[in-house]
Amino acid sequence: MSFVYKELKAFSPKDNLKVNETFSLAGVGNSSEDPIGDLLTETHDPNHAPGTAFLNFRTKAPITAGIITFPSDDSGLLLLVNHKGEVILLQSNEDKVNVLWNITIPGAFYRTPVLVGDNVFLVTKQGLMAAISLKKEGQEKSDQANIIWKRDLGLTVFSRLITTGRILIVATINGIHAYDCYVSGEGETGTFGKRLWDHRLEGIVSSPSIDGSTLFIGSEDRHFYALRYGGEGANSLWSYKTEGAIRSKACVSQKGNFVLIGSLDGFVYCFDRVNGNLIWSFPARSAVHSDIVSYVLGNDEFFLFGSDDGTFFCVNVYGKQQWSFKTNGRIRSEALVHQDTVFFGSEDNHLYGLKVHTGQLSLKYNTDGNINGRPAVIGNRLYVGSTDSFLHGIYI
Repeated sequence: MSFVYKELKAFSPKDNLKVNETFSLAGVGNSSEDPIGDLLTETHDPNHAPGTAFLNFRTKAPITAGIITFPSDDSGLLLLVNHKGEVILLQSNEDKVNVLWNITIPGAFYRTPVLVGDNVFLVTKQGLMAAISLKKEGQEKSDQANIIWKRDLGLTVFSRLITTGRILIVATINGIHAYDCYVSGEGETGTFGKRLWDHRLEGIVSSPSIDGSTLFIGSEDRHFYALRYGGEGANSLWSYKTEGAIRSKACVSQKGNFVLIGSLDGFVYCFDRVNGNLIWSFPARSAVHSDIVSYVLGNDEFFLFGSDDGTFFCVNVYGKQQWSFKTNGRIRSEALVHQDTVFFGSEDNHLYGLKVHTGQLSLKYNTDGNINGRPAVIGNRLYVGSTDSFLHGIYI
């Protein structure tokens, strides 16, 4: 191997290292003729480097639900829940957070709450549903929690709530239940919280997904269901039986006429969402608990998900693998795509950031517990909960 040395013609030690009394380099300025301008590089605060922690906020119990932010404003509000029933509203302030309020609702929160306008809907594993108003008369956001509705289902709930803004849907161990959750601009309607209908399904059901008037849901009975729903009830459109229970949330394509679901049989299935015809199946070769996330780049769409053997996949609309990345723990979290990076947690106690186009590792952050919930981003700061009971803040 040989090396060729080239003279740096733009720099002359004799001419360019003259030092004046203020100890500044002679000739350095904004001029395009600056002889060493091509050697200057932008500097960054190493304390703000991607993957560096800026916050560890302790709660009283493990956090497995995702973190809620408020995309409609720039208030910097964060809402989190944990396994001891804590509901905490935080105000982010650069590298700190201030607690606006903290209440406890009996039970354990395992799933991410859902935000509808200024109301947050939550459900405990034990089946207690609640609605909290974030507004107080005369204020943009309240400094006190205002519980406006509660309902005890008396049934175990392992899934996440979903809403259209008018109907709130909860899936329990015996089926699907719908409630009126519409709030007008003047306040609550007289039917707020009214039970609208029930649809029975066998076995524990997954978190539902909605596309127009169609509801998609999987079940422990190994079936994936498509239901036509409305304000008065739900009727079956089609179903498909896989070889394993279905516990993940369905992903409705943003560009195509299809819907995807992961199964504990180790496959991801893609269906025509109108007639239920199977389009393709992808062999993940390990149980898929994590929710599938759609990512659109130009005219292309990709699907991101993890499996129980610790592999994170990127698959295209034809069911072909684009890339994969191996971690050392089960992946059961919902991923977050932010700009050109996908963030997700693993049960190896790490948060990962991968370049969404290539799968190249760009960030890895260690906690003292599993990461099962979806992260949230405000500016260049990422927030994620862990079963170590902390809310972690990380620069990205």
